[in-house]
Amino acid sequence: MDKLTRRSALGLAGAAGTALFLSRTRVPLVGTAPASAAGTATVTPSMTEGPYWIDELLRRADVRAAQPGVPLALTIRVLDAATGAAIDGAHVDIWHANAYGLYSDEAQNNTKGQTFLRGYQITGVDGASGQVGFTTIWPGWYSGRAIHIHVRVRTYVGSVVATNYTTQIFFSDKDNNAVLTGAAPYSTRTPQTDPTTDETDNILGSAVATNVVPVTGSIGAGFAATFTIYLSGVASSTVAAGELSASLGSVRVVVAKSGARSVAFSVRTGSTVTASAKLVRGAKVLGRATGRLTAGKHSLSVAVPASVASGAATLRLTLTDASGKVKAFNQAVHVPALT
Repeated sequence: MDKLTRRSALGLAGAAGTALFLSRTRVPLVGTAPASAAGTATVTPSMTEGPYWIDELLRRADVRAAQPGVPLALTIRVLDAATGAAIDGAHVDIWHANAYGLYSDEAQNNTKGQTFLRGYQITGVDGASGQVGFTTIWPGWYSGRAIHIHVRVRTYVGSVVATNYTTQIFFSDKDNNAVLTGAAPYSTRTPQTDPTTDETDNILGSAVATNVVPVTGSIGAGFAATFTIYLSGVASSTVAAGELSASLGSVRVVVAKSGARSVAFSVRTGSTVTASAKLVRGAKVLGRATGRLTAGKHSLSVAVPASVASGAATLRLTLTDASGKVKAFNQAVHVPALT
């Protein structure tokens, strides 16, 4: 059986490094999400996802990946604005800058291939009902923005995204300045703080009451904060613990100078999986490949034999993790004639 062509070898070569990214350290959660609450809360304002969002599909509670900084235990609660009921089954992503103001996996930050300070948890599965917890660090500043943490909440109906909401978490200028001037490596930067404050940040605006969170703790012991997100019209769902997380990216047919054809595609996985790819037309298998992929993004391909005529076909990709959980994708493609 043919091996998946890649750059796939790069994922296998990095398996030792990726083990760190797959750790799922539990975070003590602050309180419990109430089953209900009287009155109607204000829906938490949505805010831009910004230019640094990448769907890394890293399901983990400890997102630090060895980044230095003041520890921050962050609890995020997702509740219904009308009733205060916990919303379970929501995928909650966070991503933010490190102590030097850099995001991971960004070419302009020279951090491609790194995944520090990114990850997601699922409410009602990895924590108490309606909430998740992360171990991270206090973010550093970068020019033009007040210090913040990005949050994305997604809910699903089957494999279809039903809710796709983004917002940002902020801290008071007083708390930010205390960390930036009182702890390394923040205090080693020049300047130690950026002129942009909560008041002058162009994203926070008037959402101070809902999006600036108080903290407890100290620089020496680390801080804890709880951010509550109130949403409207979002239903809870049941999600199996340890579900297989993966997404299929671009799929295209590539024709080499020699005339050889192949179906090239990208896939991102949140854990190590066995991949089986088939190119089919009706009941006939035109080409296939299998292989083992580590967590991360992979570029793969299935060769199209010269005997295959032009026409419609379907790429079928099946991913299976060590526990037997399966996720499948089907993508229609058009195979061109041989040149």
